[in-house]
Amino acid sequence: MTAATATPGPAHVRERAAGAPVHRTEGVALALILFGLVALYVPVLVEYGALLLWSEEDNHSGLLLALVLFAYWRDRRAFTWSATRRERVVGASGVFVALILYFIGRVTDSVQLQGVSLPIVMTSLALATGGTALARRWLLLAALLIFIVPWFGPIADALLVPLRLALTHSAARLAAALGFPVTTSGVLIYVGFVRLNVAGACVGLRAMVSMTAIGFLFLHFFPARSRGAALLFVVLMPVIALSANFIRIFALIVTAALFGVSGEAIVHDVAAYVEVGVVLTAFMLLGRALGPVEARA
Repeated sequence: MTAATATPGPAHVRERAAGAPVHRTEGVALALILFGLVALYVPVLVEYGALLLWSEEDNHSGLLLALVLFAYWRDRRAFTWSATRRERVVGASGVFVALILYFIGRVTDSVQLQGVSLPIVMTSLALATGGTALARRWLLLAALLIFIVPWFGPIADALLVPLRLALTHSAARLAAALGFPVTTSGVLIYVGFVRLNVAGACVGLRAMVSMTAIGFLFLHFFPARSRGAALLFVVLMPVIALSANFIRIFALIVTAALFGVSGEAIVHDVAAYVEVGVVLTAFMLLGRALGPVEARA
């Protein structure tokens, strides 16, 4: 009896002693991973952030990046070191491919290649550390990182001309129906002696896509109660984004008619941020309505 009870003691001590270095090693490995991500991508943010992420014309991308990083932090407890040997090999190969894309992007000054390397790195690191389960769990977050870089450019933006014209003319017709002196010519709106140019910043593809991508984050934070509810949320996201753009254009027209150029300039600077708040509030209300019944109780 004495020998039987004495055996677990040393084994338990040996298990703790062996486990301590492994825990420290994992902490060091995680610190090195985070240091590598910072060293690679902070310079990209410094070089391109003011131009692409935080400017008035594309402020949604900066918000999207901040929300995705917050989502990773919020779900940090899901991180594990449970990958198999095969998953580590596949994940390391993915990281190698991403680093090649990053290097080519740095050499050729292509922010698109540098940007697409980030989701590949994040997915591959998740696979190499937490295995397939973690990679699947964080796949949406990694995919949304693609939309923080300007993929669409002038060619795809030109495809939006019919959409810009439709929104512009609809907002102008509504203002005219309310008695304001409004006429249109292409994407130009004439409000009395004031001329407004509805540029891509007002109804651009990047703004709509990045705001829609933010809507997908709401599905990550607040899952819908069913697949049908999730599909309805996805269908309504671009409708909400476009509706917010329509309201923004209409507000600019009314402000120009009432207060002239100076008033329109002030509202134009504020409207972009108000638009973000309106869209996020609409997403939140829609997500709550389509969420689990117990969550709405």
